[in-house]
Amino acid sequence: MSGLTDKTSERQEVGGKIDRRSFLQWSMLGLLAAMGLAALNVVVRFLLPPPKEYKATELSIPAGQIPSGSSMVVEYKGAPAIVIHTENGIAAFDATCTHLGCIVKWVRKEEIFLCPCHAGRFDRTGKVLSGPPPEPLHKIKIKLTDNNIVFL
Repeated sequence: MSGLTDKTSERQEVGGKIDRRSFLQWSMLGLLAAMGLAALNVVVRFLLPPPKEYKATELSIPAGQIPSGSSMVVEYKGAPAIVIHTENGIAAFDATCTHLGCIVKWVRKEEIFLCPCHAGRFDRTGKVLSGPPPEPLHKIKIKLTDNNIVFL
């Protein structure tokens, strides 16, 4: 029995020093806390829409680059914008989904925008049809000039 008490006394803190077992326990606790905070960060970012200050607001491209019935994704001021040319005319939207910021795709046959991340669906005016997006796509105002589409 004296061997057990000797080993137990070695594990206790002596003179402000911490033994190996306590160090490992505190290290594991710190690692689990860091992992919990990282998981909490992912959940919070999932629930909050992307910040609006990064949205595209201006764009100018030649009109001939977008044939009727097609779309084009262009990067402007660090943010993607999607331009569609339908039978109703030309429209431009911020291409980032208002849910998590994924780039939406134009589905020509259905004339909808589809977010590939969580199946958010928007109509051709940017209005939310289904899925988790909290708000419609942000529209970019356009002005047609000589062979150019100027987005304001």
